[in-house]
Amino acid sequence: MKQLLKRTDSALFSGRLMRRWQQRYQDRCVQIICYHSVARTQCVLTEGTALAHDIDDFERQIDYFSERYRPISLRGLVEAIAAGRSVDRAVVFTFDDGFADNLRRAMPILYRRRIPMTIFPTAGVIGNTDLMWTHKLAWLTRNGHGERLIAAMKSAGFPQREPEEAWPDYARRVYRVDLPAILEDALRDAGQSGPNLAGKLRPYLEAEEMGEADPTFVEFGNHTLTHPVLSALTPSQQEAEIRGAARIVADLTGVPPLAFAYPFGLKRHYTDETQHLVRITGHHAAVDMRRRINAGRLDPFQLSRRPAPHGPRELLDSLIADAPANAYLPVPGRA
Repeated sequence: MKQLLKRTDSALFSGRLMRRWQQRYQDRCVQIICYHSVARTQCVLTEGTALAHDIDDFERQIDYFSERYRPISLRGLVEAIAAGRSVDRAVVFTFDDGFADNLRRAMPILYRRRIPMTIFPTAGVIGNTDLMWTHKLAWLTRNGHGERLIAAMKSAGFPQREPEEAWPDYARRVYRVDLPAILEDALRDAGQSGPNLAGKLRPYLEAEEMGEADPTFVEFGNHTLTHPVLSALTPSQQEAEIRGAARIVADLTGVPPLAFAYPFGLKRHYTDETQHLVRITGHHAAVDMRRRINAGRLDPFQLSRRPAPHGPRELLDSLIADAPANAYLPVPGRA
């Protein structure tokens, strides 16, 4: 019994030490959280995915993070890194793809708390002139046209979809530059089109509301023209995606995009050439989705984000209590 009590006391003491150590470590971290859609109900484009957050859940998460971290803008983080200033225990809120509810639903919640946000819109669908290819895929597969799409992709020479492989995972794995056109053809065979659905659903930001957004609290970044898997493109195609989107964002807002967000955001989704192109096209930072902790001396072109979680508070606790094994390596050339 004494041995058991000794082991129990030791475990409790070790647990307290570990929590205390994690707390001190987290004091030196910057969390960058990524949301997509924030809405009362999911639409067909986000239904069944982790891309949408209920408004009430979103507001609870914002309060949770704000109580534990210091909310700052992405621009503020980048400027602090450039100046060598401390950005300890900060949190940055970002939004990908450019859903209309980012400004209509999420922004008022953040604005009431005076919390800034960065939106990374897919520039080619601003104004709802078309659907993103990922949303064309979602519409087709959720409306019973999966077999039609399989036949079209097989005819075009795409690799076979694995059993039980989710459609989004499969599409990212086999992505080619002609995939968006194949999806559009499949929509037309089903009696629809990307522009027609975009006009009906209007899921994305309008040009006018981007231009009218308060730049004190809302900044727009670059998320490419069409949201491709950049690693599947040639360097010239990648550059066209990056430069074209940057030009549209600058024209609509009057401000060139400070930062670039890699579509899908894992290492396999972009290349060293992509990183080089982001640097030479006038951006001052880049963010991925590799879920690493931002700690120590940061490189603004190696900032990492985490997707906002779904579920109970315990998931939020685990999100901000990750072990430091995921911390960034020092910036090359620095001690």
